Amino acid sequence: MGSLRVDAIHRLTRAAAALLGMPYAGSVVAGAIGLVALVLVVAGYGFGLDWVRSWKVIGFPGALPPFSDLHVVTDNAARCAGAAVSEYPYLHANCDPWHQIYNYPPVWLLLGKLGIDGGHTALLAFIIELPALVLFAVLLYGRSIGYGLIALTLMLSPSVVLGFERGNIDILEWVLVCSAALLFSEQRALRAVASLVLLCLAVVIKFLAIFCCTLAIRLRPMSVIVSAFLVVFSLLYLYSLSAVLPLIRTITTISPYVSYGYIILFDRLEFLYGPRLGLDLTGLTGSWIPIMAVAVVLLVALATAIAVWRRGRLQYRLDEGSDGIAFLLGSGIFCGSFVLFGTNYTYRLMFLLLCLPQLFDWIESPRTDDRGSRRTAYLLIGSCIISMWLKFHPEKTLHINQITDWILFGALAMVLALNGLYAATSLLSSHRVRLLSTKGVSG
Repeated sequence: MGSLRVDAIHRLTRAAAALLGMPYAGSVVAGAIGLVALVLVVAGYGFGLDWVRSWKVIGFPGALPPFSDLHVVTDNAARCAGAAVSEYPYLHANCDPWHQIYNYPPVWLLLGKLGIDGGHTALLAFIIELPALVLFAVLLYGRSIGYGLIALTLMLSPSVVLGFERGNIDILEWVLVCSAALLFSEQRALRAVASLVLLCLAVVIKFLAIFCCTLAIRLRPMSVIVSAFLVVFSLLYLYSLSAVLPLIRTITTISPYVSYGYIILFDRLEFLYGPRLGLDLTGLTGSWIPIMAVAVVLLVALATAIAVWRRGRLQYRLDEGSDGIAFLLGSGIFCGSFVLFGTNYTYRLMFLLLCLPQLFDWIESPRTDDRGSRRTAYLLIGSCIISMWLKFHPEKTLHINQITDWILFGALAMVLALNGLYAATSLLSSHRVRLLSTKGVSG
């Protein structure tokens, strides 16, 4: 009898493994997201629940008005459509129905010139969010069901759901960056140009895509050219907004709550854990210590990258195709915003989803001498899960989510630096070969 039970367990285990190994991750993601959307629709239209109670059905604390972040954009754009200067909403709150000063790029005010107002918010949210949901599935096309389930834990995390519930324009930014990653090609100039156009458009609507210049780490001609044009365009665009940017910076709230950024951990030490432990940490957040901590992590990441590079095992190597490109863009935005934007609301962590295909590649790599890449992939995925799920009420988990943010920052910086070293080594080797061949011909 015991052997029969063991055999049955083994058969079930093999059947489960076979099922999880089937290449339908995209379908699983699409089906699960569709099911959640259906639950929300049925709750709202079938049972007559309001916006807040509909979101509570899936365990998420919704807030009014529906798509509140996008409402700020559409209402300001409509009410200030006749304003003589674009800076007007940055100085006064008369355009905002909740009397909050506007802090989005001026380009969004053009919606008012097109006749778009608060009444169009739900339709505009649908237009922005639907492509993002489709790209979630496209990003994982051909992956196993097991990887699809791992990805779902991140895609349905409170951090990502928050962005969709609020209709935040970071979602449109994500759509443009993800599309650029999938479209880019080193060999096809038209695809590279189209990718550059998408990234420039992303810079215009939210600035974040300027960090996608990490593409230059590849040291390939087209990658360097696209990155250079992106940086030049970004600098010119930011210069054109020189009168507005200081206002946006001043207006934008720096909050340690439901956010990530290098400063948050020190803020919590100063204002939460210090008083609890009877320690006087006054001035810690504004001191040189947080900046020094960033510098130390970057130095450790660089030293680790050099150590791995000197071993010559080609660990943590990024894919040459869209998986590697997506990793570069997603990790660039996370690391850049982590350091330079002070604090970022947690929905911005959705850019880490772009790293998933590459992490899955490392996990399923057949190389037996590359266990480091596999372990690091598991570490990064685990850190993403903790960070994205524990941003709400972090004091209950001793702010471990902020520690995992630092782990993500250090590990991603190490991978970027290491692949830069790989690219430089390859470039120098190619140059030496050309020199030797030239000398051989001339000799």
